[in-house]
Amino acid sequence: MNNLFYCVITVLIVFIVPSCTSDYSQNLGQKYVYRDDGGEIKEIFSEKSEGGQIPATVIRFDYNRQFIIAKQKPLLPPDPLYDKEYHYPLGTDTIYYWIIIKKEHTVLGPMNLEAFNDAKAKYHVPNDLKLD
Repeated sequence: MNNLFYCVITVLIVFIVPSCTSDYSQNLGQKYVYRDDGGEIKEIFSEKSEGGQIPATVIRFDYNRQFIIAKQKPLLPPDPLYDKEYHYPLGTDTIYYWIIIKKEHTVLGPMNLEAFNDAKAKYHVPNDLKLD
């Protein structure tokens, strides 16, 4: 009986407990995906090679058919798997903002809030996309 109990506990620990902390992903349309690994890696990326990405750590995001907007605090050191090196001119304790224009696979960012608001106006990002 003790052996059966230990076998059941082992199965629970090996198979069920890890699934509680597993990755979460959300399809954002046009091959863009939000991924949360359950730890510090929360990023938005394109499954296409020509698409861009918003590196970790994405704090908030919103999207529609044309755009993805995001608020991000850089995770440093950056993951070595990123294809591009990102420069954060205001330091790493600052919140940065991003816009992805899905159809063009264009990624704008990292930006401060003023530049983000200017870019939203320039590219006609709807006001119903919010990062509150």
